[in-house]
Amino acid sequence: MAFQKPQINTIKPDIKNLSIYLRSTKKFGKTTLFRDAILAKYGDPSRGLLVGCGNEIGYKILDNLNTTQVTTYKDLIELRDWLINEKGKEHNIEIVAFDTGDELALIADKETIRLSNIENPNKKIKSIKAAFGGYTAGEKYSANDIIKPYMTSLQNAGFGVWVIAHTKFKTIKEKGGLEEDGYMQLTSNMGADYEAAFGDIFDVTLTGVIDRDVEEKGEGDKKKRYATDTVRKLYFRETPLIDAGGRFAYGAVPEYMIFDKEDMGAEFIRVIEEGMEKSKKTLGKKSPTPKVEKKPEPVKEDINDDIEDEIDNIDPVDESPVAETSNYPDDLIGTIRTMFKDCEDKDLKAEVKELIAKHGKLNDCDEDALKEIYDKLK
Repeated sequence: MAFQKPQINTIKPDIKNLSIYLRSTKKFGKTTLFRDAILAKYGDPSRGLLVGCGNEIGYKILDNLNTTQVTTYKDLIELRDWLINEKGKEHNIEIVAFDTGDELALIADKETIRLSNIENPNKKIKSIKAAFGGYTAGEKYSANDIIKPYMTSLQNAGFGVWVIAHTKFKTIKEKGGLEEDGYMQLTSNMGADYEAAFGDIFDVTLTGVIDRDVEEKGEGDKKKRYATDTVRKLYFRETPLIDAGGRFAYGAVPEYMIFDKEDMGAEFIRVIEEGMEKSKKTLGKKSPTPKVEKKPEPVKEDINDDIEDEIDNIDPVDESPVAETSNYPDDLIGTIRTMFKDCEDKDLKAEVKELIAKHGKLNDCDEDALKEIYDKLK
């Protein structure tokens, strides 16, 4: 690719300009949301394309949905070339969704195994774990050398790209975290390399959850829990329990939106495009200075005499330097980690975790937040 001269990026608030990684628990309505978003945006199902991958055929009872199916890497290449070369000729597709990401990863794995066997003809392998010498080299090749370039090529050609996937609770361990054992969070069901292939290069990672109200009935050993109501929520922002996020400006989108209608396409587009609009950065625009009405001062007979009296009555200023003292340790982060590990109050630890989550990780907290956390643990 030839060198492209730098240019100032400007946000164009149109959902087709975003890449969206959409994960949720099963039967949340991910594919339905894609269909409804296309119809709400264009009023024409042919402007979107759902690509069923491998063994995933989740569109049989979805009406007005433009679909195709790919089962091999060769299929994927032919699809990409057709999308790019025939735009405006054989089709007017604007947004492409791949359903699902884990089936797409399996197709990439088969191609990785094939290439590994070509490179090492005397050491044929059948598992992605053994590809290119093993030690996750195969998974990394699938993610970094097949999936990422493929998705980027479609985005560079002007297509909006979605990948639909499923979720799973996993133990998350982060560098700079408080607990060595990590914490449980709802995230993708795929391995870390495949998750990064989508989560790292896509603009938005959305996670759908079905919350259930539970009621207990019976007593003792016969006590049982029954789900009495459900609420579907699509998260735009990360919480201690839900992995989600995007490149929207702070406050541009809600933490989550509730799916309380049969068709959420128009509402979803509104939240996305308003978030893009609110993420714009306006340069050189200052907030207007509020006008303060001054009350007229009484007329004085001799202004000079009053000024001299005021000067005579001013107390002398002590200009000696004042030593500033701090009640906080120099290494706030290290001290907080130690205090957190030594803390036996579970409620307090949960409160501290929630406070840290508002900023991301402990290393992301500013000085005021660190002081607040320190004061709570002290």
